[in-house]
Amino acid sequence: MRPAAPRRAILALAAVCAIATPLTGCSGTDDDRSGPGPSPRTSSDTEICVALVGYWSKEVFLERPTSGRDFMQKGLSNGQNEILLGAVDAAQKERKRTDTDAALKVLDASVEKGCAERYRNGKPTEGIWREPSSTPPGGGSPSPSP
Repeated sequence: MRPAAPRRAILALAAVCAIATPLTGCSGTDDDRSGPGPSPRTSSDTEICVALVGYWSKEVFLERPTSGRDFMQKGLSNGQNEILLGAVDAAQKERKRTDTDAALKVLDASVEKGCAERYRNGKPTEGIWREPSSTPPGGGSPSPSP
């Protein structure tokens, strides 16, 4: 047969917790409350592009083992991959003329410029993200609205 004392102690502890829990948020006045914390800052499309393309362009330029991945495996769009390839090409030319440190500066500048141009209006400027126009590609006549 089990003693009743541990059971009573558990019930008493449960009762104290049940009473104390709702009271913890009830002390103080409304003046003590602070508003919600500041909202986290979101990154712009350009900043995301610079971070992502900048990382992978350095991996490719420095010929690191992870650099051989397909652009989709790197999380890049086709346009971002074009920025990467152009930046790496410019950096390789600079490295032949000067040194690796100068080439890395060219690489960073090329990535920043390419991303700024691509997202200058807040969204990509070509491809499937392009705003629909009334004139179809190829300069034909506009298609009738549905």
